[in-house]
Amino acid sequence: MKNRIFRIIGIFLLIVGLSSISYGLFNKWKTSKVQENLINDFETVMKNMEEGKIAAPEEKAITGEGTSTSKVNITPIALLEIPKINLKVAVAEGTTDDIISQAVGHFKGTAKPGEVGNFALVGHRNFTTGEFFLKIDKLKPGDDIIVTTVDKTYTYKITGQETVNPQDVHVLNPTKTPTITLVTCSLSGKQRLIVKGELAQ
Repeated sequence: MKNRIFRIIGIFLLIVGLSSISYGLFNKWKTSKVQENLINDFETVMKNMEEGKIAAPEEKAITGEGTSTSKVNITPIALLEIPKINLKVAVAEGTTDDIISQAVGHFKGTAKPGEVGNFALVGHRNFTTGEFFLKIDKLKPGDDIIVTTVDKTYTYKITGQETVNPQDVHVLNPTKTPTITLVTCSLSGKQRLIVKGELAQ
């Protein structure tokens, strides 16, 4: 009787484990497809602009609403590339769960790309909710962060990184020069990993 109970428990745990893995793989695939669509939409708009097929967007579209996509409820405002870790990801306005589960989010109220101030972004780094910033702990001072909007490309140079507590929101404070801040969870999930950079002159 005991052996049968243990066998049933074992089968149940196996099913739960396989379900969790399947859920994680499905989410990863779904996020990858959304990102592919967002990047393609953004790059199509840029290509059409270069070929003179459409006019340059108004400032409102560049900085807040960006190019739209009919496939998802997310609007890319820029592309973020970090060659050192082979990252290319769409950036969307806002940091709600539905946004940062499928893209890197821009903290509303912080600077826009290239502006004087703190251009602050947040991204996940775990298996189930997104791995965009999974490897940013590998970045070193001098590494490039490239941000492309519909009208210009900006290159930031990394200056350093630090680990802070979740309540330490000073990392989002305005700066007197054009800077970038990448925010993600530590691997334990209890702290926040912060990567800082400055706009290259």
